[in-house]
Amino acid sequence: MKDSLALIGLDWSGSRLSAWAYDGEGEILSSATLHEPERVPPAEYVSRLRFHVTEWLGAWPEVPVIVSGDVGILSQNVPNLSLPVLLSALPGHLMSRDGIWIVPWIRQLSPPDLSGGSETILAGLGEDHAAVCIAGRHTRHYDLEHGRIVSLSTEITSELRDLLLTAGSLSLKDGPAQTFDPRVFREWVERALDTDDTPPVYSVEAAVFTGLLDPANKAAAIAGLLIGTDVAAHYDPGDEVLLVADGPLREAYGLAFDALGADVDEISAIEALQDGLFELADLAGLLGED
Repeated sequence: MKDSLALIGLDWSGSRLSAWAYDGEGEILSSATLHEPERVPPAEYVSRLRFHVTEWLGAWPEVPVIVSGDVGILSQNVPNLSLPVLLSALPGHLMSRDGIWIVPWIRQLSPPDLSGGSETILAGLGEDHAAVCIAGRHTRHYDLEHGRIVSLSTEITSELRDLLLTAGSLSLKDGPAQTFDPRVFREWVERALDTDDTPPVYSVEAAVFTGLLDPANKAAAIAGLLIGTDVAAHYDPGDEVLLVADGPLREAYGLAFDALGADVDEISAIEALQDGLFELADLAGLLGED
């Protein structure tokens, strides 16, 4: 691997660091997932990155290292990355910190919003004009026009679902094991899509209490209501949408867009992230001359 290694790409999310080794063509030679025992303070990001990469490879690499994700919080003082902004401007604003190139966050001033690492996924899509839904713990909705990011909206849909299910009056507590029933999920999505009569989240608890909902489907109903509300707030029937997600979220948002009647193309978020890291490094000139 040493002879063909051209780039190390990293993504920091919470306490997890994902790492990929690329060759000069952007093919992944090896990968690793590294963990911290808890979320790292921003002041320690760079030192912990250097520690983990050295532990993984046995020594600090002689090739460029680029990182995106939570570490982008260190870019608070990077100017000229406020919407609307050309996506192609991003490579010129990479930050260099102790031998590491950091992908800065893009910001929106009105209403205030932050890309939070999703800008790298966007860079890996190769799209100039699209409505993009990047579904994750925080779901981000982008509008791209002629290569320019014109709007961003971040919804904490999945995080809110987890909070509701683990704390407070709607939590699962000692209830039955949950099963994902697509029919139940879609039913509650469709209720949320009726924006003139969307039920409150407490309706799920009431439906269980009155026998209208199997307690084992409570999580599916809450997810359907929240994701349906998210989708209804940003898209209309017939819209062309690029859904960028993986795993259960890809399935769930796909079902919600289908219920809405949107025209959806799906792509893996992790693959877009991998492509985005390499693309940004290449466009920034980190890989040298072709």
